[in-house]
Amino acid sequence: MLQPYKVFNSAEFTDRDAEFERVEMFMRERNRGVLIFEGERGSGKTTFLFELYKRLQERYELRPFLISLFPYSAPEFESNKNIWLNSERQFQRNDVPDVLNRLARYLEIETIETDDRDFQKDYFARGLAYRASKTIPVLLVDSIYECPDETRIDLEKYILAPLLASERVFIILSGRGKRPIWSRPELRDPEIVELPPLQKDFVIEQLDKLKKQKKTKRDPVEYDAIADLSDGYPLIVRVLAESEEKSLTDALDKAIDIIIKDALPEPEQEDKKYLQTRPLIEKLALVDIPFRIPDVEEYLYGDDKERRAKTNDLIALLLASHLLRYEGKGYHLNQSIVKPIRRWLASKRQGAEYREQLQKISAKLQEEYPFAKAWYQRMLPQETSLPGNIVSAYNTGKAHYAS
Repeated sequence: MLQPYKVFNSAEFTDRDAEFERVEMFMRERNRGVLIFEGERGSGKTTFLFELYKRLQERYELRPFLISLFPYSAPEFESNKNIWLNSERQFQRNDVPDVLNRLARYLEIETIETDDRDFQKDYFARGLAYRASKTIPVLLVDSIYECPDETRIDLEKYILAPLLASERVFIILSGRGKRPIWSRPELRDPEIVELPPLQKDFVIEQLDKLKKQKKTKRDPVEYDAIADLSDGYPLIVRVLAESEEKSLTDALDKAIDIIIKDALPEPEQEDKKYLQTRPLIEKLALVDIPFRIPDVEEYLYGDDKERRAKTNDLIALLLASHLLRYEGKGYHLNQSIVKPIRRWLASKRQGAEYREQLQKISAKLQEEYPFAKAWYQRMLPQETSLPGNIVSAYNTGKAHYAS
């Protein structure tokens, strides 16, 4: 069964007017093209794409078709013929022919039954070229960066490429992590839009909407604290709001669990392995500069003789999960996980312990690399302080449940 945060409900949606306007401008100023929305885990990309799909459906001149590559649910769209959605599993390569036929039927193009994908693709492309309808195809694909390379390559070859051969078409994608290597020039040089966290007013609006739908029992006096703890990431806002934990400390702990567990590859979701991984992620969340593996191996694993190999394995795991990115000067955890962890550690003793360890590593690196002393002085962030309104809810477990 899917968690509530993986179910789309348009009544809960808030803000993003600036991003909708970017889409409108993009379509007004161009005849065709590719637009990609990027954002960190929990920034609301999937929800935004679903809401965009909903709005585009109301435009008589457009023919939007949505492909969700990872398990998700949208009850209000279940009967729609212009969507590929599966709440049980992620999109797979062998789903491509079915999606291509659905897309063809929706665009009023004759389909053909064949096991030859290249022939099916060419037939679809010819159908697009001679399509009688003047409506504009708009394909939306969610989480395109995160899917396996072989799946993305097939999507590009058999679906995106034929569409991009059309004179009038728009493709809107979302993704997080490292940008993939595309074949088509339109995909290599798209317009990129960053999806930022919500501003505080919109976090409170999101909480009000959840309250009206009876999806949260949080008292409005906690809304400011939730806005601060979540740093505006809609996923964390929703988890904090819907959590049955009375203490916001415990609710934030659960939110951090979710944002990490859902991102890690399947084998790593076993409890034992996860319990070994999370403390290491907590440690990395305190590193305030892009780091190299030699910078953090001792910090992570102490005197362990295999610390270099273990650090390599951890970095590979976090890169695969898109929780970590390479920034040119080094690796850095996504801010959507860094900020909540720092908030959580601020109320925990191990936060001080990690800071002490990192301070020693920073001093050691400054000594070893004097030419980079100023850089390594910035390794440890300023200590996170919790505003008074958070301390009350955070440490005393303040939560007022409606009867």
